[in-house]
This record gives sequence, C-alpha cells and structure tokens, in this order.
Amino acid sequence: MTANERTAKGPSEEGPSGEEASGEGPPGEGAVRAGRTTRRLAAVIAVVGSPALVAVPTIWMFCTDEQARQWGIVASLAVLLGCLAAVALRQRGTGHRSGADTFAELRPVPAHTPHASGPPALPARLPTRRPAQLRGAAAVFCCTTAFLGFVALAAGDAERPAPVDGIAAAGGVIQDVRVTSVRNSERHNPSRGKDFYTATSVVALPEARTGRSVPATVSTHTPQPLRPGSEVTVLYAPSKPGLGAVQGKPGPLRASLEGAPLAPGARTALLLIWLLGAGFLGGLQFLHSGGFWTLTRWTKHDRTVRGRCTADGISQLAPATEQSGRKGASRKLDQLVIATDGGEVRFVLDGATDGYAEQLGAEPLWLCWRARQKAGQQLTPAVLVGDSGWALHGQMVLTEAERLAENETATPGGAAAPVDAQREVQAWDPRAGWPLRAGRGAMIAAAVALVLAGLLATTSLGAARWWAAAGGVLCLLGAVAAETLSTAWRATAPNGTSEESPPSSATTR
Repeated sequence: MTANERTAKGPSEEGPSGEEASGEGPPGEGAVRAGRTTRRLAAVIAVVGSPALVAVPTIWMFCTDEQARQWGIVASLAVLLGCLAAVALRQRGTGHRSGADTFAELRPVPAHTPHASGPPALPARLPTRRPAQLRGAAAVFCCTTAFLGFVALAAGDAERPAPVDGIAAAGGVIQDVRVTSVRNSERHNPSRGKDFYTATSVVALPEARTGRSVPATVSTHTPQPLRPGSEVTVLYAPSKPGLGAVQGKPGPLRASLEGAPLAPGARTALLLIWLLGAGFLGGLQFLHSGGFWTLTRWTKHDRTVRGRCTADGISQLAPATEQSGRKGASRKLDQLVIATDGGEVRFVLDGATDGYAEQLGAEPLWLCWRARQKAGQQLTPAVLVGDSGWALHGQMVLTEAERLAENETATPGGAAAPVDAQREVQAWDPRAGWPLRAGRGAMIAAAVALVLAGLLATTSLGAARWWAAAGGVLCLLGAVAAETLSTAWRATAPNGTSEESPPSSATTR
C-alpha cells in the first residue's frame, strides 16, 4: 500500500497490527540494537568530525608557521575523510536506508501489543529535545564554516612569495626608506574607494654592515603620488640589501614576514563574518525546530488526547496577518496526520516524514501539546508518546489545537490522563541516523571538496586559487543538493491545505 492510498482511521476503530501496517513487522530487539549502534556511530563522527572541520579555517587564519599550518590542515582533512570512510563502511555493512527505514531502525524501544488494561499512564517527565535541536544548529554551523572556509583559503596564499621568502630568511625588517627617483607614475580612479597611484621607484636601502645606501627598484602602490625625497615603507634584509625590497603597508608586510597567509584586515573581516554568519544561521535553525519552548514537565496549560497516526505528507500553513495588516509568507509543513475522536490534526516535524506513518502503524499513542498561546504564534510545542515507551517531539498548529480542545481533551495528571512518576520513555530522533541515509553522490562530492581544500592549503596556485575555491563550493552545494533533490518534488505544486482545510487533504507521499 502506497502513502497516497492510505486512509485515516479514528482511534476508536480497530486498526491493523504493526506487522500488517509495515509489511515486515515492527522492529524487535535486534533492530533496536542496530539503531543504537547507528546512533553511537553518528555521535562519534559528529564529536570527531566537527572539531576537525572547524580546525581547518582556524589553523589557516591563526597559524603563522608554514609547515605546522600545512600539516595541521592536512591532518584535519584526513580526519574528515576518515569520517566519510566510516559512513561508507557502515552503509556497506547495512545498506543505504530511506528516511522511513532509518526512522524505523532508530526506534528506541521495540513495539509490542496494546496494554490489556487500557492505555498506559503518561510519564511525569519527558525526554528533552534540546540535544536534537543543538545537533541541527551545529550541523548548520559546520556547513556555513565549510563554505566560508573556502573563501578564506582562496583569499590567502599557502606559501610566501619568493622575494619575501628570501628576505625573511635573511632577517628581513620593515622600515621607512627614502625614494631617490620615480618613473611610470600613474593615477588610478576605481569605481569604489579612493584614488591611488602606482609607480616604479628607486629607493635607498641602508646596509647594516657598512651603513651605505644600496639602490633597489620596487613597484609602489601609494595613496599619494611619490616624488624624489618621499618616504615609503618597505620590507628588506639589512644584511643583504641586494635581495631587493617589497613595498606595502606595515600590517600586510608584517603578516608576510611572519608567514601568515592572510593580511590582518582580511583575517578580522573573515573571522567576524564566520562567527556572526554561522552563529546567526545556527540560531535560525534552532528557532525553526521549535525554539526554546519544549514539553518536558506538565503544566496547567498542557492538553492531551488519545490518537493514532494515519498518514504522512506535507501541507501549507496559511500566512499570519501582521500588525500592519499585511500577510506573511506561507510555510511548508512536514507532517504526520493524527486521527483522534475530535478529528484529524497535523503533527509537524522538522524534516521529511516520508513513510513514517507506515512505520508507526496503528500503535495507539498520546498526543500532547501546550495550549498557551503567544501573540503572533501559529505553532505550539507538542509531543507524541507511544504506548510502547517512545516520545517524538514536534509542533501543532494552534488553530487545530484550539478546535480539538473544544472536544474531549484531558489535562495530564487528571483522571482521564493519569501520570506515572515511575514510567520512563525514550526520545525517538529521526535525524540521528543520517550515516545510513547519506547518499553516495553526496559523499563523493564532499570527498572532492576535501581534496580541493587540501590543495588550497598546501599549494600556491596563483590566480587559479579562486577557481579551485569555486570548485570546492560547488562540490559542497552538490553534496547538499544530492540530499535534498530526492524530496524536492514534494513542494513543486502548492496545495490548498491551511488552518481552515482538513489536514487529510495534504499531499501524502
């Protein structure tokens, strides 16, 4: 039976067993142990791979020793390649999984038959969804770090230019020297920024041993035109002035002398963009996945009702009207349809829900939500608590929750929804099994991006640096697209589902 053919059944009806719903039966102890192994592998890869990824731009921007910098970055990239190899080996041993298969394998407890004495009591405390939210925010932070890392690698150079390298080896210093002659002076008027002047100038370099001046020809870049007798800042070796000199500003010259791949201004700008941009996008992901509101302890504002999951799919949440009278943008919801005695409602998850309804089968569950509403709020924290001992965090549409509250709902801890302080449930996190779902194309694109990053960090490619960096960014975009294009068809045609339309009209997979 396909997702499009599934029909809703109320919680009072006799639903099929878990074996009938899934075709192969709900996972038992063996599948639960396999899912636990997958979660542990994902946690190890995240703990090892995330610091290695963050270390690449950090070492590049702050390490001035060329050899130590290159070896540090190569080691970090090798760790990331090892993480990809671990995912590939895991998939080779267990096979690539679809979203529904991974969801089933990550079931924290085995499914079992309904309680003969009636529905079980609710637990007094629910597992928090903070770890899942933080994992999502960390994933966004790491992706942003990878993109900005390529920009930082392209903006610098893995090796010092040959003249600077020789001058630094001979004990180079930064000093103001006198200009003796100027030729080929030219004024430049860029479309942005101030005018500047370039010229071929001869400067007098003092020799440390004899004290006499040695002439040297340098290419100058100054904000004002130079004349004989003007002074410019150069980098040269007093013990070997015959090596020549390099003219520039003191900050960039000092960075070149110390071996830093980036000028101080570029490093500061990239660091601010990295931390602020990655932090902002990570925070948006945290808010998108439910924000700071969560259900862990019951309050007087909480409501609950018995139900069953009957379908999965997507729908559109109608835009809210702002204070100015304008309507905001509509929002796509990945949802499970929960059938209750009071009607069907949408349980919103942060991620694709393809095939989840078949895996949940007809297991009875508690649908719990927080009925308290803030101004402008359209979704409220909610959680599904299965009779077999699992909890799945999500959100509910407030208008549907209010409509449901007009029927027979209960407050956790009351007579209709007792709470058992001894009962414990385990969190069901669908995203914890990403090592099984990662596509081969995404992993190949990520591996190519790592190779390009290694080339940028260890080789001076000249003008080709930006081309290599662009290739790395395209590989990262390809890796992300390979994971999302498989479900992009779901949003190609908007449907008419909103707060006023029944959730069962949502496009199901």
